[in-house]
Amino acid sequence: MALILPILLCFVPLLAVFVVLVFWGKMKVLHLLWALGAGLLCVLPVSVIQFFLGMVPVFSNQNLLFILLKSVLLYGLIEELCKLGIGFVLPKKNYTTLQFLLISFFFGLSLGCFESIIYFLDHLQKSSAIGGVLLYKPVFTRMFTSDLIHTFCSGLLGLFIYNARQKDFHVSLIFLAVVLHGVYDFFAGFANSFKYFSLAVILFAAIECRVKYLIYNRKEK
Repeated sequence: MALILPILLCFVPLLAVFVVLVFWGKMKVLHLLWALGAGLLCVLPVSVIQFFLGMVPVFSNQNLLFILLKSVLLYGLIEELCKLGIGFVLPKKNYTTLQFLLISFFFGLSLGCFESIIYFLDHLQKSSAIGGVLLYKPVFTRMFTSDLIHTFCSGLLGLFIYNARQKDFHVSLIFLAVVLHGVYDFFAGFANSFKYFSLAVILFAAIECRVKYLIYNRKEK
């Protein structure tokens, strides 16, 4: 039970957003389950690629510049490109820009939640405290940080995909998602006060989603 509860807790944000999107967003349950499966599908290639690339010597360099490079390339680029490729399978028919943005958010959140389980199990393996507060700390932390950056970066990719399907390409959205994700991971990796800059990155990503949505939705009208 001590192991199951934290794992179930990882899915609380996903369940809450699912309910909101069904009853408020009028999204189809089948489409949301589709996005959920896409998020789960994305975890495997991301984990495998990062595992092998993580063994490349250049990524073991502890110089701040190399750590930033690792964050952008190994985490930002790999994860966002995998999400971009799989994101094209998300349903779009009869969806407005807002609805596709919402389902993209859900896709990113699902990846973040499944990824949280992996990090939790890794944390558990390294920890000698089973059933204590230490088990829940990484879950709660990622719930309000990593899950959100995945959500908003997926929103930016969703706007790219939605427009690309109409032959209107905005590559800057991909670049923005990659850089924001990488910079977030860079700051989140600090053990000192610098880690709080990651919260500013999340806020900026959320603002960018709104700004870009307003721009492209206005063009659609």
